[in-house]
Formats: sequence, structure tokens, C-alpha cells
Amino acid sequence: MLETLNMLSTLIIEDTRDMSLEQIAGAYRENLNPSLLALAFAKTYKSIIDISRYYYGLTQNDIASFALEKLDFCLQTYENDKAMFSTYFNVNLRNKFREETQALNTQKRKALFFSDSYELMVENGFDLESSEPLREIIDDLKSYGVNEKEMVYCNLILKDFTNMEISKILGVSVMTLSNMRKKLREKLIPLILEY
Repeated sequence: MLETLNMLSTLIIEDTRDMSLEQIAGAYRENLNPSLLALAFAKTYKSIIDISRYYYGLTQNDIASFALEKLDFCLQTYENDKAMFSTYFNVNLRNKFREETQALNTQKRKALFFSDSYELMVENGFDLESSEPLREIIDDLKSYGVNEKEMVYCNLILKDFTNMEISKILGVSVMTLSNMRKKLREKLIPLILEY
């Protein structure tokens, strides 16, 4: 997010800095000037950060991208007599974040369904651990930047070790393991979305 703010700040024209969000919306509708979009992003940056704290699973790049998308939409469709621009934008941004996190949750539910199906197949005598597709998925984890310690964690999870047991095996605290899981989830979001 901060990188996006810094990049867009270079586009802002000094003469426009004192414009209100409502004035920016009016001027933006006339000519879709990117410097006005950049200025609006800078003025709404803090509220974007505040809103994003309630929606888990979105990366900083997702947040910046969705915020710019909704900011562009709101600047083009804002009507002065309806509400303040900041209110209009915040409602639209919350709706977008909610929609995106619900989509992630749908993917997580699908992942749980498939993991349940996996357990059922193992109970019925299928040896999936020796199957080629599973090896390919494990090999694919490396292409998502999963390091050796995270690979060990994944293998231990598949073998039904508890987090307490895994933290002892890896020689890390439970809090460190929690941070590792968080980073692992971020790395594997593209993989989850493929399924």
C-alpha cells in the first residue's frame, strides 16, 4: 500500500492539493485525469488502511488494487446531493472487500471439501500419498516460494501432528509457528484460487 501511495504521489499536481474529495470527483468526471485519482488515493489512504483491517486474506497489493478500482468508480459516479464523498467511497470499498473475502472463504470451503474427500478416499483404501498428482502438488509448493521449514510444516500437518508437536519438532515457539502459517497462507493464495 505504501509503495502505491509513494508511486501515485509523484503524479499529484501541486495546485490541486487543496481540493476537497467532492471537488476532485467533479473535476475527475470531466477528463479522468490520473493526477486527480492519485490525489484522491492520497486523501483516502488512511481510511483505506482502517477499513482493510477488518477483512482478512487480502494482500497489500489486493487492497491497493481494489481501492483504486473503487476510487475510480466512485469518482466517476459520485453525486453531490446524496452523501459526502468519503461516506460513498467507504461504503463501496467495504462492499468490495467483503465480496473479495467471501470469495476467498468460498475457496477455503472448497479446499475443506476436497480435504474431506481425500480422507474418505484414504479410508476406502486408495493410497494417494504415493500418487503422482500429490507429488506434483508438493513439488509445486516450491514454485510458490515455500522454504524448507514450511515444507516440513506442510508434511507434518498432512501426518496429523498438532501445532504444539510441530513447534517442538521445528524448535520454534507456537507464536513463531503462527507467523509461519500466516506467511505460508499468503504464499499459497494463488494455489488455493486455482482449485
